[in-house]
Amino acid sequence: MSGESTSRRNFLRQLSCAACAGGVATLLPQLNLISSALAQTTVPGYKALVCVYFAGGNDAWNVLVPYDQARYDVYAASRSGVYNANSNPGGLAIDRPALANTQISDASGSYALHPSTIDRSGPAQPGLRSLYNQGKLALISNIGPLIQPITKAEYNSTPTLRPPQLYSHSDQENLWHIGRTTSYARGWGGQVADLVRTGNLNQMLSPCISIGGGNRFEVGASTFPYQMSSSGLAGLSGMTGTSTEGAARRGALQQLLDASYPSPYQEEYRSIFNRSRDLYNLLNSGLASGGIGNVNTDFPTQNSLADQLKMVARMIKLSRDTSFNVQHSRQIYYVRIGGFDMHDNLMSAGTNGHADLVRRVSQALGAFWAALGEIGAQNEVTTFTMSEFARTLSTNGNGSDHAWGSVNMILGGDVQGGRLYGTFPDQTLNGPVSLSRGQFIPSTSVDQMAATLARWMGVTSTSDLGTIFPNLANFSSSNLGFMLH
Repeated sequence: MSGESTSRRNFLRQLSCAACAGGVATLLPQLNLISSALAQTTVPGYKALVCVYFAGGNDAWNVLVPYDQARYDVYAASRSGVYNANSNPGGLAIDRPALANTQISDASGSYALHPSTIDRSGPAQPGLRSLYNQGKLALISNIGPLIQPITKAEYNSTPTLRPPQLYSHSDQENLWHIGRTTSYARGWGGQVADLVRTGNLNQMLSPCISIGGGNRFEVGASTFPYQMSSSGLAGLSGMTGTSTEGAARRGALQQLLDASYPSPYQEEYRSIFNRSRDLYNLLNSGLASGGIGNVNTDFPTQNSLADQLKMVARMIKLSRDTSFNVQHSRQIYYVRIGGFDMHDNLMSAGTNGHADLVRRVSQALGAFWAALGEIGAQNEVTTFTMSEFARTLSTNGNGSDHAWGSVNMILGGDVQGGRLYGTFPDQTLNGPVSLSRGQFIPSTSVDQMAATLARWMGVTSTSDLGTIFPNLANFSSSNLGFMLH
């Protein structure tokens, strides 16, 4: 029984007792609570995190660009000049006039977002730039895996202070997922879910749901991601339909599941299979055409990230509906978009360039924001990005290579947006916080961002946060302040 149902029944029981005792008058101001309690259609206090992973290492320093002339000039020089297909094909800088329509401001100065972040279809589906200006999108500048704060001198003199295997795709992705700099089997998302899942009604469905495939991020001690595709759930092959053959197969399978087995391993396998089938039947009914999980928001087509986020929106809708047998109060989702490992064609104007990737991300997140508005969940869902690293400021001739400190985005109605968090770096090559090719030493750690999100989800114990993020105590703050509550 859900906590909300229990509360309603307790309230009505107390009201009946008060009536018998002649004390109804004292409760008259509370009678309006009955209608609001009975009208509750969504799980109260629901919260969800949505991780959007950019696989390959996003060229973040073309997503967030300094716009004031002096810092823009440094940016352009470090990026080997403004890209021009004819006169400077190796340049990686965006021409300053092209940034005029995506300017944003912050107390630290004037910036612009990538030109591809404009609105898809006006206010109904805002791009990243409009979401920033509306105060719904925050940016974290120069963030990355860190053991502790580290200066350039310490980087050069003490290699043990560097996170292991810098510039390696698989290793750095793992560090983002686990929220620490030593080998570990569990991810920080899964560990957060371990602690906050107790309020979920249907414990058969994992609080961690992946539309982007297997991942370490959502693995906890008692939590493992439930995997789906952007088109929903896949049933057992040959088991559906009304054909005689399908019916025979279903009957044979049921006989196998009804049988008794001497081995505890066989019994456990049967139990797991039965639970999986029951969960499939439940979710499939909610996601079917006309089911509770339908949303009407127009998502862009031929956009894999948009397809995944649409399924997230549908799952959120049915998961928090009090008439459906999921009723989760805490969930963590994972989606993924690839193509960011751009050693070549980074500035291409075609569908294989960075500009098109940013366009797809901006449009997908704008549609997701609109869908959350449709279902009334904008304040209850916080979306954030991760990528293994940014890319070098300097060119390799046709693209850029693996770097370190990057830019992350945080989107949500409970986000204190329209601001940059962290410290925007001096973009001089081999400068105070950069190496020879513009690989920035991060000023903000993954742990700080992740701990801020974990707090919002309800993990507030210093001990719990320290267990999930063992390096957190090395930093001056465990809360970056980008969440309003």
